[in-house]
Amino acid sequence: MKTGSSLLLATAIAAVLVPQARSLAQGLEEIVVTAQRREQSLQDVPISVTAMTGEAITEGGFSDMEDISAFVPNLTMTDGLTGQTLIVRGIGTSTGNEAFEQAVAQFHDGIYYGRDNLGQGAFFDIARIEVVRGPQPTFAGQSATAGAINVLTRGPERTWNGDVTAAYGNDDEMSVEGAAGGPLSDTFGIRVAGRYYELGDTGYTSIIGNIPQGVKRNTGGRLTALWTPTDNFDFTFKYEYQDVWQRGTGGEYTRCDTRPQFSRGHASITPGIAAPCALDAVVNGSNLNSLDGKRGTGGTLDIRATIDALNAASGAAPGSANYWGHYGPDPTGAPGRTRGLESVAYGLNTVREFNEPEVREFQADSFLGAFNWGIGNLTLSSNTSFVQYDKSDWLDPDYSSFAVYTDERIEDFEQKGQEFRLSSASDQTVSWMIGGYWQKHELHSTINVYLPTLLNTGSYAPAGSRAASFGGTLTEDSEWLSGFFAATWNIADTFRMNLGGRYQDVSKEGVLPPTVSFLGATATEFGARQAIPGRNPARGRIDDSDFLPEVGFEFDATDNVMTYARYAKAFKAGGFVMSPPIGGDLPNPFTFEPEYAEGYEVGLKGRFFDNRLEFNSAVYYTEYTNLQVTLFNSSTSAFVTSNAGKAHTQGLEFDTRWAVTDAFTVGFNGALAAEAKYDSFPGAQCNSLQGKQSSPCTQDLSGVDLNYSPEWQFGISPEYAWSLGNFSLTAGANLKFSDGYTTGAQVTRDPIDEISSYERLDVRFGFAPMEGDWEVSIYGRDVTDQRLKLFGQGDFPNKSADRGSYDAGGVTAERGARYGAQVTFGFGN
Repeated sequence: MKTGSSLLLATAIAAVLVPQARSLAQGLEEIVVTAQRREQSLQDVPISVTAMTGEAITEGGFSDMEDISAFVPNLTMTDGLTGQTLIVRGIGTSTGNEAFEQAVAQFHDGIYYGRDNLGQGAFFDIARIEVVRGPQPTFAGQSATAGAINVLTRGPERTWNGDVTAAYGNDDEMSVEGAAGGPLSDTFGIRVAGRYYELGDTGYTSIIGNIPQGVKRNTGGRLTALWTPTDNFDFTFKYEYQDVWQRGTGGEYTRCDTRPQFSRGHASITPGIAAPCALDAVVNGSNLNSLDGKRGTGGTLDIRATIDALNAASGAAPGSANYWGHYGPDPTGAPGRTRGLESVAYGLNTVREFNEPEVREFQADSFLGAFNWGIGNLTLSSNTSFVQYDKSDWLDPDYSSFAVYTDERIEDFEQKGQEFRLSSASDQTVSWMIGGYWQKHELHSTINVYLPTLLNTGSYAPAGSRAASFGGTLTEDSEWLSGFFAATWNIADTFRMNLGGRYQDVSKEGVLPPTVSFLGATATEFGARQAIPGRNPARGRIDDSDFLPEVGFEFDATDNVMTYARYAKAFKAGGFVMSPPIGGDLPNPFTFEPEYAEGYEVGLKGRFFDNRLEFNSAVYYTEYTNLQVTLFNSSTSAFVTSNAGKAHTQGLEFDTRWAVTDAFTVGFNGALAAEAKYDSFPGAQCNSLQGKQSSPCTQDLSGVDLNYSPEWQFGISPEYAWSLGNFSLTAGANLKFSDGYTTGAQVTRDPIDEISSYERLDVRFGFAPMEGDWEVSIYGRDVTDQRLKLFGQGDFPNKSADRGSYDAGGVTAERGARYGAQVTFGFGN
């Protein structure tokens, strides 16, 4: 379905339903947010914020942040092989470095979630989600150079209430969630909530065995207790558990040079063999010319024996054009490396590590103890938090059916945090808040890469060894200390000045000892890990501190229209490069510098026509210095984190709600004239074709757009309600239109990864009794079957006639059209 027909469908729904509309509401309900650590009307907050209520999240069927990002302007979340990436206004933090904090800070009920893995849990029993754009030094602080996301869950209320929601759709997608809570006494209440989510079919299966890939299960539970012994004191305790399991990731190779003399894999790791995707095409009939949902995974086949058979069948001689093995000098030119097909071991498909299924496993616990204590006209607030998680992943980076290399990633993380705030009353000439924050975390992040060769192991490889595995565990100890203040000076009835700032000090210590293990002559798994002889651990220390100011002005043009201007500066601390020491080569340099952002924003927020029209807009410009990026060094096959010089983002955002009638509302949102560019970025990673033509290779991306930064986006969300006897019917839709942009890795700027403009449509129809406590609904998501490309090869197959020349590239796409039904039963209020 094209853009015109999508719009026609929405118009047709409106034409049919509006004449039957009856009064179910009066104007627009107020949305309350806590973006500035106080409960405020969204219309009174001088920042660009998009807020979604828990009801809207449930009705829209949004399972997690990735679902929500499809309809929030200037927000993108992508789930890749190594983790999740959040992007606001074109700025985010890639997952290539396991030690990164995110540039989009996440907070769940006031708990800082700086690690990307903490954002993959399922949503349930949500009160509200706030997406705050631009640098946020005062109220977010921790690394929020691009923005912040606040997730607020529901707590116990004054009366008992709850609900149960069950949904089932195609692709074997099902979800069951429920919550119940209320008072146990006059001063104490609890709420218990949980969710189970399962996705059984993403449209991807393995080439061998037809095993579904990208399927997942999420389980979550939460207990919240509220104690209010007096009118001026309350204490909240929260415990939450998340368990995430996923087999593989959705994605497939859709380009790969199948000419033996040009096909190349990771040259420095396997210099003697062709790209494994080319072998899958030749041996297993993998289709590289269409999206067929087939992807290689696992170490089912012996790559050395396969290449021998291909060469024997063709009668090729070493060095000839149709020889599938070593075809010239080592492309890296690195001295001391073992070269050629003869270095690749036989029988790796019988080794345990190469046959581990590609699986993610993640379990997290979070605890929160928070109180608010009214002391005269002041309020003392405290948040004490503890977060820990364990993660275990097996990845198959070569995306093939052959035993070539595999990747084991293990991580455990603990974080303790304490914040105090002292706030004045808000209804005075100068209202203020001061506070302090302390955080300490300990990270153990392990990456072990299993190779098919004895790459650069020199004389310390035991006699008879066939292959080596390099790895190591990064241990990072970090402590954060900050003090912040915010004040609003009501200079006149219609004019206010906002001042704020945060002094932040971050110290980190990191150590990464390189390790190696070997595969014996007849062994079916690698031996014990050991230190690499003659290689000392990489060690580093980070000490970053700065004062981050924020200043703004607000002017009430009328009782219902507020304009504002804002300046803010934020920084994201430096850190360590977590990359496996292939061949024993540790990351050099081991540390990278802090990232800085200076943002300017001018906005307008207003309500019109007796509270029936709400319009919010913002014009922004943000400059980034030392933008932190991750590069892939093709000569060492290692990820290297560095600072990319300068970048900027600018544009116009708007968010509108309109109660056309008491039963018909329409939401509009979008971003116009948006721009996100590197101003200075020499030495960037080459795209796949450039890297193949020259190794080592770099390119200059100065003046080039950042990825995931469309020039314009536009969304419309109509909702209608009308009566049918004693029942109510509702119909709603979410439509999104977007300009094209580049997907893929953060800094390659591969022209073949560009996608054109697109549209997406989600619809929902609900049926419920007027005075009842249940609802039945049906939904359709991505009914235009857009299958938006999340990574790589945007407009396949039309982008390039010689796409195979780029070599070893693929595409990860959305699931496409899906449909289902949802039943909700509630009790209480």
